[in-house]
Amino acid sequence: MQIERNHLLTVLSEALDCVEKEILGTASYHAKRVAWLCLRMAKELGWSDGDLSELVISALLHDSALNEYRDDYENGVLRTGITGRNHCTAGEKNLSMIPGITESSGYALYHHERPDGLGPFGKTEAETPMGAQLIHIADQTDRVIPLGNISTADLSRIEEYIEEMKGKLFGERICGVFLGILSEEMVSALSDEQMETWVPDIPDKFCDVDSRLLAGLFARIIDYKSPFTKDHSVGLAEKAEAMAHYYHWGKDMEEQLYFAGALHDIGKLMVSLDVLEKPGRLDKEEYQHIQTHAYETWSLLSRISGLEKITEWASYHHEKLNGKGYPFGKTADSLDEKARLLACLDIYQALTEDRPYKAGMNHTRAMGILKELVEKGELDGQITKDIDSVFHREEKEAGMVNTALFQCPVCGYIYEGDMLPQEYICPVCGQPETAFVRMK
Repeated sequence: MQIERNHLLTVLSEALDCVEKEILGTASYHAKRVAWLCLRMAKELGWSDGDLSELVISALLHDSALNEYRDDYENGVLRTGITGRNHCTAGEKNLSMIPGITESSGYALYHHERPDGLGPFGKTEAETPMGAQLIHIADQTDRVIPLGNISTADLSRIEEYIEEMKGKLFGERICGVFLGILSEEMVSALSDEQMETWVPDIPDKFCDVDSRLLAGLFARIIDYKSPFTKDHSVGLAEKAEAMAHYYHWGKDMEEQLYFAGALHDIGKLMVSLDVLEKPGRLDKEEYQHIQTHAYETWSLLSRISGLEKITEWASYHHEKLNGKGYPFGKTADSLDEKARLLACLDIYQALTEDRPYKAGMNHTRAMGILKELVEKGELDGQITKDIDSVFHREEKEAGMVNTALFQCPVCGYIYEGDMLPQEYICPVCGQPETAFVRMK
């Protein structure tokens, strides 16, 4: 399975930008602009192709851990007592898993350091890697002066800002390099229209194992969007891989289905967290908004050459055989067995995984629901039987058995687990745990 790394990372950076916009208020294509500026400045400094590749990847994903540490911020500003180290440290760890980055460069780790030593880690200009300084000046400047909407008349304003921050936020040498690339060409290149299609021109092929590692990394980034689904994408990817193995589809197909499962919910990075974590029922408008995530998954992945089938499998995970799914209303004749498999597994994974507001169902209970959906004409019957065979065996071998069901007497919601947590509240109607009735 060969993937164009640069296309993948630039497209995924746009999804991460949605998270950063939600938390920090940054503009669209922020990470791409940071990467373009870093690439341009590093070329001026005479960097080699290998160093350029690592810098660009680091720039595209410099804030990849913001999702994980969104609670460190309030109204776009760090909370009192928070240093900003958390997302930098986690972001550097993410980068260490990216193909093409063999060792920790410190580019993401130290991208908020200042020459006066007042950054999160107290590093001075001399102690901060040049790559981190490049990311810092590009990142900060685009936040203060959104560079996607500037004209040549704004160049003097940018120059004034850099001069003002020299020795405070940015080192003198890096300021000189940045000022050296200010031009009409830069104004044009950084526009939203140009950034939408921009892909860095550096070597970008990598192999099967690398693609799986990258998919796993992004699955975790996606799942950090909400603690309600913290293991969902990774769990689905692993189950899709297991089913491909069961069907004897071969190693390459196992990798492709793992990749599709890992990225199937990437569109959720573009969905409002308020809607994703709303404690009660969604209204019609909110439900329509959350449904857009499947289309956004298609929109993002369809721009990556070579991922055509994977894009379909990933973005069709809410389609139904009877045409009542979304986002495209596909019917049985246009859903192949891999798309049908992911649709079944997405529901199975959601039912069996633990959430903050409920324990995961056991296998038998989850399969009962899947079989009901088969009877309604929504899911593939044979695939559902195969899932039952594979994961019932795994559950028995692992000794995973939940023993009790508790039902809310008002709305009928069922909680499954050994016992109800103290002070548990029904997520549907708000009844306390003392009102629940034990069914078995």
